[in-house]
Amino acid sequence: RARAARAAAAPPTVSAAEGTPTAVDDKNIKKLSDSDYVITRQEVQNRLSNLNQLATEARIVPHFEGGKGAGFKLFSIRPGSLYSKIGITNGDVIQRINGEDIDSPDKAFDAWRRLKDASSIQIELSRGGTKKKLNYQIQ
Repeated sequence: RARAARAAAAPPTVSAAEGTPTAVDDKNIKKLSDSDYVITRQEVQNRLSNLNQLATEARIVPHFEGGKGAGFKLFSIRPGSLYSKIGITNGDVIQRINGEDIDSPDKAFDAWRRLKDASSIQIELSRGGTKKKLNYQIQ
């Protein structure tokens, strides 16, 4: 527990190979574990009110499997961006948000729009072919 507290208080460190943080020290985003985070409601509202800014923090492209939409792949994630702070890494394919498939731009936008009032957010993604869930409590 003490190690986790020290890690949460440590300044952000970035892997040069991947450009992803290994620790988060942000007054609005706290990393509790590899898959659990706490985010302030204000941070969620600020980020969702500026989708253009979010779009500049990573390249996001539709991902297809078997000719069908299967989510959105993120790459060229900027160090220090929201994506890096919440555990998203280069190559991740986001497939579901709060249980909703995001296999088309319309579904992704609808899911994203509902996040501003959510008390928790769960992102299901594929990382290197392995399924992973990231959980965010909004406070």
